[in-house]
Amino acid sequence: MSAWVARRSIPPFAWVTSAAGAVIAASGLLDAVTSTGDSLGGAWTWFWIAVTVVLAGTPLALGTRFVNGVGLAGACIFFVVTSLQLSVSTAPIASVNNVLLYPMLACYLGWFYRRWIARSATAGGFVLSGIAIVVNPLDDVLLPWINVALVSTFCLEAAGYLRSRLDQEITTDPLTGVLNRSGLDARIETELARSTRTGQALVLVIIDLDDFKRINDERGHAAGDHLLVEYAAALRSVTRPYDSVVRIGGDEFLLVLPATTELQALALIDRLRVSTPEQWSFGLTEALSDDTAHTIRERADQRLYLHKASRKRRATEA
Repeated sequence: MSAWVARRSIPPFAWVTSAAGAVIAASGLLDAVTSTGDSLGGAWTWFWIAVTVVLAGTPLALGTRFVNGVGLAGACIFFVVTSLQLSVSTAPIASVNNVLLYPMLACYLGWFYRRWIARSATAGGFVLSGIAIVVNPLDDVLLPWINVALVSTFCLEAAGYLRSRLDQEITTDPLTGVLNRSGLDARIETELARSTRTGQALVLVIIDLDDFKRINDERGHAAGDHLLVEYAAALRSVTRPYDSVVRIGGDEFLLVLPATTELQALALIDRLRVSTPEQWSFGLTEALSDDTAHTIRERADQRLYLHKASRKRRATEA
């Protein structure tokens, strides 16, 4: 049971990084056993195998403490070492075998790192290996290198595209197109930290559509969905690109407004009132110095309920 728990605590990034290191070690072992005549010598090859075996075990040993930067550094070191080998090797097949691992690393970088980082690292690897081919123009190496570069580019872009689509699907509400609750507290904590660091105000607004259940009951769910889509569009129209518009429930939305004071947020609420004919209530609060994501959301929620109660009381008195 303890082994299972330990295994479960290792994040996917560590598992994949370890697997990549194991593949590189196995490839090096295959080269050491089957190839001859490499000018770098057998001692170098066996040293490199030993290093990759250690690197393959490191992510599993560190588990959740294994950071992304180590994987990126490992990929870059592999690009440098293989380019060095390519520049001095006298064994074309062994050199090409190392380059054949580049698509694997391109896929790894494209999935786990930001697009510009992955592209820069992969491009750097091919620049180094291209220089190595110019320095040491081995027969029949250039054409495989070009093909590997093309395949690596595809792997890099495909992995990056799939990761970005997955991230978008995870964090986006499929009906309205605004953000969903996924990672909401982390997003609020990030903005709270930025507010503390810069000294700029931060406002949180929770909005609840009044009588939404009645609309669903009387006009049908399609009408309710249409109302939510239109309301989300209105929210996007009055907010800035760096504001966060989040659907947190069936008819509840949350706005995270950085660099915004309470008065500025109230002006936004007024603009939203003009652009939306629906009746809705809101709870608005400005961040305090000791706020957490939980406390600021709880305070906004309390003010929302007070606003709804006030609206109902005024409607009853009228």
